[in-house]
Amino acid sequence: MAPPPAPAPPPPPLELSGGALLSSARTTASVRLGEARSLMRACPDADLVAGDFNEVDGSAALATLAAAGFGDALAEWVPRRKETHLWPLARGLTLRKRLDHVAYRTARLACVGCGVLSGFEEGASDHQPVLARLVGR
Repeated sequence: MAPPPAPAPPPPPLELSGGALLSSARTTASVRLGEARSLMRACPDADLVAGDFNEVDGSAALATLAAAGFGDALAEWVPRRKETHLWPLARGLTLRKRLDHVAYRTARLACVGCGVLSGFEEGASDHQPVLARLVGR
């Protein structure tokens, strides 16, 4: 007998109120930009920033990291059609976005490969794992 299906994960808390809307990524971009700036001030020697950015390729927060000397392994190695975030909607539709990134300091690290691992949709997260291979320069 198969185990019961896992419940759907709660929506990501993107709004300041703790809720999430389809427009949340646009309306909270200034918050994530502020986080990126604060991170660069607090950790000026960081070589790696990775995880759920809730930011699409080319966003202001990622541009802030790029200006500080960071590359984006996902943008460099993974075709734009490969998403990292899958959110089931009604009527069998799925919201698909690239929200997860591996940012690395290009002066000290080189990315020799990056991919998005599929198959973790059931009972896990609405985000797919991003795996990057980094080597020192």
